[in-house]
Amino acid sequence: MTHNELKYIQSLQRGKFRKEYQQYLIEGKRLLKSALELGVELENIYYTDSFKNENLSFIQAIEQSKSNFEQISSKQFEKISTTKSPAGIAGICKTPKQIEPDLKQTKWLYLDKLSDPGNMGTLFRSAAWFNFTYIALSPDCVDPYNPKVVRAGMGAHFGLSIHTNFELSQFSDSHTLIGADQRGNDVSHFKTPERFVLVLGSEAHGLSSTIEQNIDTTISIKKIGFGESLNVGVAGAILMEKLSS
Repeated sequence: MTHNELKYIQSLQRGKFRKEYQQYLIEGKRLLKSALELGVELENIYYTDSFKNENLSFIQAIEQSKSNFEQISSKQFEKISTTKSPAGIAGICKTPKQIEPDLKQTKWLYLDKLSDPGNMGTLFRSAAWFNFTYIALSPDCVDPYNPKVVRAGMGAHFGLSIHTNFELSQFSDSHTLIGADQRGNDVSHFKTPERFVLVLGSEAHGLSSTIEQNIDTTISIKKIGFGESLNVGVAGAILMEKLSS
């Protein structure tokens, strides 16, 4: 790996360059395996000698695939890694091209100004599990291809249709807009509409005033114990399960 290649990969840690190059980095055997199994287009795969020795069959599968690959030193890998304990394997993925949203899809998840990458990744993972495969993000959300979001998503990105800088009002004429709010109706008694968007607000402020003006109805999770509130990642998973059943 040349010095320029190293600098290029390091630049993908910043949203500005991920957007410019339309690429993002994934790390770890599980993410690489998911990407390869789902046919994700990888620009290149990098691994260390020690990783290869411990995962010979996996590396052989990579070397027999159509993917470009390169063995690099552990010191080089540490410089491109975004984790404290590098796994020894990483890949560069193409960011999916933004396409017009398919508003014919009946079930969407909308995230309003979500700022925590761990929460976003967790919600992506839950969305994949409960088949909320169409996701829209408001302006001012954290970058969905931020390394922390990608790690927390555990491969969910590869099967989701993610739309950024999306205004909720685009759904107003086609879907029922359901906001998550502690003051809302108990979701256990809620009848799921045929076409709907589940809207989750930011960690600190909940649904913004602009979003609230567009919401058709609000739902909540009944508290049977104690505590101030649920983490948005946890609440989102519960609501997605309830609305899917």
